[in-house]
Amino acid sequence: RTWISRWGSPLSFHSDCGSNFESQLMQEVCHLLDVRKTHTIPYHPEGNGLVERTNRTINNILLAFTNDGHQHDWDVHLPFCLLAYRGTTHSSTGFTPHYLWTGRDLRLPVDLRYPLPAPEQTTPQTFATKLREVIRSAHNAARITLGNASIHQKRNFDRHIAGTGFQIGDLVMHHYPIPPRGTSAKLHHPWRGPFAVLDVLAPTSFLLRNAIRAESPPFTAHFSKLKPYRGRLGETPPP
Repeated sequence: RTWISRWGSPLSFHSDCGSNFESQLMQEVCHLLDVRKTHTIPYHPEGNGLVERTNRTINNILLAFTNDGHQHDWDVHLPFCLLAYRGTTHSSTGFTPHYLWTGRDLRLPVDLRYPLPAPEQTTPQTFATKLREVIRSAHNAARITLGNASIHQKRNFDRHIAGTGFQIGDLVMHHYPIPPRGTSAKLHHPWRGPFAVLDVLAPTSFLLRNAIRAESPPFTAHFSKLKPYRGRLGETPPP
């Protein structure tokens, strides 16, 4: 309702596979506005990691309010959570989101008691030039810090995820954490299969189909959700 009126129409829109993003209404809106709609691989939030990480951070801030009995009016407290988020230095960039966006520190109510140094008087042209240089310098520094953080995060991720080696025709098990309706999530066996690899879409993305029911529709899966199938067709899949 407010995104396009504030920022304009985007060229592309990338989201997860949530029904609200993949609905007929959303498809029609993207078609009318000539927006290219893409989505992540199902049940692989890492495909949109920046958004997912931001949502998790904001959710953790909101949890502080739910402990005080504000679970049903979280939208009232959301602006204050966003204020805390925008004014906090990020370890990945070394700056606050507000500073990277505006080129100045966020002015908070506490600054009325302990005011920040007043900006020097200058002409609009000089101010615009200086602001451009400040934002450019901050973005360059943040890019370096973010690159170092990405390398560190990749090393941590690679420690837990090995290479795939899956090829067309291989049998795999697929991790599917959602239990059937009416069953216990704690007793649910998340690994299902076997599935046959129909195609290697990318080094980390595979097209699968049920190896026993050939009429079942194919689907895509990320390699981090797969493991080799160790049994034989017709046997009960190993846990």
